[in-house]
Amino acid sequence: MSSPKAFLLATRPNFLLITLLGCFIGLAIPGNTYTSNSFLSALAICITLFAHAGANLLNDYCDHRNGSDENNSERISPYTGGSRFIQNKTLSAQQVHTFAWTLLFLTITLGLYICSQTTWALLPIGLIGVLMAWGYSAAPLQLMSRGIWGVMAIALAWSTVVVGMASLKLGQFAGNAIPVSMAFGFMLANVLLVNQIPDINADKAAGKITFAVKYRGTSVWAWYLLISLSAYALQLISILDGSIPSFSLITLTCIPGFIYCAILLHRDLNKGGRLKLAIQVNLLIVHLYAILLWIGMLLQK
Repeated sequence: MSSPKAFLLATRPNFLLITLLGCFIGLAIPGNTYTSNSFLSALAICITLFAHAGANLLNDYCDHRNGSDENNSERISPYTGGSRFIQNKTLSAQQVHTFAWTLLFLTITLGLYICSQTTWALLPIGLIGVLMAWGYSAAPLQLMSRGIWGVMAIALAWSTVVVGMASLKLGQFAGNAIPVSMAFGFMLANVLLVNQIPDINADKAAGKITFAVKYRGTSVWAWYLLISLSAYALQLISILDGSIPSFSLITLTCIPGFIYCAILLHRDLNKGGRLKLAIQVNLLIVHLYAILLWIGMLLQK
């Protein structure tokens, strides 16, 4: 019988931190007059983490079914190639699939409870988030296999984290949070983009035309920079319209890290050691961006 620890680790908990930071960013967006109670905020954070964990599990199950993870000999563990819990027979494919849908069911059920206690404006935001959690990996959408649609799905999914938490705090739809939410989502899209690169051959063999497969090594670095700059442009829009404080521009200190990562991707895409470094640098700088964005909002309240 599989242990609870195995189920927990199968969700890839190390990758859930960025989602937690997205929740904090949404709750820190200033200018909201209504404040939800602490219990509902904590519950909302929990179900957001459930949704991310469920999406990770569903991704592992679908990549097992299509053979991508099974035949991936070029993965850079633990960053790419899935959790390997199915391949290593720690958990069965059915256990992973059942656990994924259990978490998504909890997300939907508890999400409806939060809507009933706060505002039904959260309903479409939550539905989009759950749709992306399912549709990114599972048929018939399989957005992960459709080039730029996979990148946009990630950006949209994590945007709902920020705008959802801001709407929860406001007690109505927080339209003013959309630009900064998209900025956060674009940064997460870059995590996906870089982490797809080591899996290119396995994904292509499995019929997954991911964004990295489509552009391979030719222009991934340029797309990476474009997405990063777009995120900063969206953050600047939020500053100019007064939605977030100008002190949040402390995130500009992350730009050298993004440039360094782009250089690594441009020069050394086919070198495993340098590619691993690019993945690590990107993860570090995206987390730092999220932390600084959160701090920038807290310090100028």
